[in-house]
Amino acid sequence: MAAWQIPIEFVPAKWAEEHNFEVELLYGEDCFDTTCAWVDNQPTKDFDAILSSILPKADSWSEKLSLWGNEKTHDISVWHEDGDILSIGFRIDLRENITNIMSTLCKAAITLNCVLFIPGQKAMLNPNIFELKQYILKSNAAKFLKDPESFLKEFGE
Repeated sequence: MAAWQIPIEFVPAKWAEEHNFEVELLYGEDCFDTTCAWVDNQPTKDFDAILSSILPKADSWSEKLSLWGNEKTHDISVWHEDGDILSIGFRIDLRENITNIMSTLCKAAITLNCVLFIPGQKAMLNPNIFELKQYILKSNAAKFLKDPESFLKEFGE
């Protein structure tokens, strides 16, 4: 992942509500993992068509991974096994105009009955473009783009 990209994950709204939007349940020792949220909460709508309306389908290097977009800018990754979704993740390139992608991301989350999880800030929120923008503006990616040198110096400490 590039320093100017912010990762955002879809989490089934039912799971989020049942667990009071508790993000700590999605973290292990090393990193986050949303698989537990998807186990009993598979989408009822055609996620492939919904995600294809956001970004064009891309070639994948694994049969368990579906990709859309371009890894150098905006992209979507869906891990799946035996027909079940394990995760749906987005990376948004903050060097680009993100108004449209934020809007379509929120609409897709609503259609798939998901909430947005922002791992870098340990935040989970309902799909709302205005709230999402506030988290994006506070992200490490935004800090990096605003002042790369200061960000890297602070990150190194």
